[in-house]
Amino acid sequence: MKYKLMAIDVDGTLVNDSGELTELTRVALLRAQEEFGIRLIIASGRPLAGLRGIAQELQLERYSGYLMPFNGGEVYNCRLANPIAQASLGSETIASLYDLAQEHGLNILTYTSEDEIISECIDDPYLQLEVGITGMKPRQVVDFVAANPSSRPKCLIVGPSERIEALEPIAQERLAGRVNVFRSHPSFLELVPWGVHKASSISQLVDRLGYTAEELIAVGDSFNDLEMIQYAGLGVAMANAKEAIKSCAEYVTLSNNEDGIAHLLNKYIFTPREDVPYTIEEINSIVPGTLMDSLGIRCTAISRGYVEGTMPVDKRTRQPMGILHGGANLAFAETMAGLGSVALLEEGEIQVGMQVSGNHISSAIEGDMMRAEARIMHQGRSTHLWSVEIYSLKSGKLIHTARILNSILKRR
Repeated sequence: MKYKLMAIDVDGTLVNDSGELTELTRVALLRAQEEFGIRLIIASGRPLAGLRGIAQELQLERYSGYLMPFNGGEVYNCRLANPIAQASLGSETIASLYDLAQEHGLNILTYTSEDEIISECIDDPYLQLEVGITGMKPRQVVDFVAANPSSRPKCLIVGPSERIEALEPIAQERLAGRVNVFRSHPSFLELVPWGVHKASSISQLVDRLGYTAEELIAVGDSFNDLEMIQYAGLGVAMANAKEAIKSCAEYVTLSNNEDGIAHLLNKYIFTPREDVPYTIEEINSIVPGTLMDSLGIRCTAISRGYVEGTMPVDKRTRQPMGILHGGANLAFAETMAGLGSVALLEEGEIQVGMQVSGNHISSAIEGDMMRAEARIMHQGRSTHLWSVEIYSLKSGKLIHTARILNSILKRR
């Protein structure tokens, strides 16, 4: 596969306008990691505390993913639970940034290692907007400069969008060579160490991991994503991105409110599979009155050597205590493998189940939905061996694994 890494912005890209990581996007990213070995880099202007929840939802510790808070000012290895690179603004620079904000009548804030946002004015509605995005606690200080005697990863000047827009070129000229200045939001002026941006940190990480830029997909929507989109082998803009960002991207996916990340993965990562003689509708039309019907099993995707399906956890498939019955998983797995073998049969052949073995990895409770993925491991003249993995759609956890051996016979 050409692509091995994927760098994704958060606000306006990974999450929707309500700040939510949708189930469709989350499951797609878990599949990209689990099935296709894609390593994720979550690159955002947010502080580290504002990214930890996303790391948990996407299981970045399990899949050796990375967080890049502060627009690349820090690179955090999720498996090691430790930063591997950091850059910061010195106390003298912070004092200069404070003076700049004061001159223009705007509020300035920064972040502490105790997951706090500190500012002289914490009632500022624009500061509260950042609090809502990051989930960090605000702490008011009397003297901003005195409260920052050592280095900080980033400062943020906040205020009305028109005043922030007017300040941006002034700040860029005044701070050139010392501080990188750019907007990540109409009301946020980002202030990070000179030379620090998402692309520079991603480039260093790509080199460190032994990959190339051509193996990277980068996705974003705003000006702080521009360099990484231009750097990547496949630079992608969201449909909701600024026009200047779209013009630099190789591909424009759907918006963040339309699961644009999932759409992108379907197009570039989840490769097309060879068709089979039956449609999903035809397969599901024969379900009524069968065990599949009794358990609520439905086929959702099928191609040569690959089958997907769903099964609910409800009164038909649960144990008396409300958790999924292991026998239902075995029936689900054998059904998916059986459908897969039928799609591979030559004229005059039939298939019958020969051996089933399974492992119960985790549990699921009533109200969940199971998703099975069946892949052929061996296609011989007389046998088909299938591997089936069953996941929870709610948690993304692996629930069950199975091996199914089907016998291929001549019809008599």
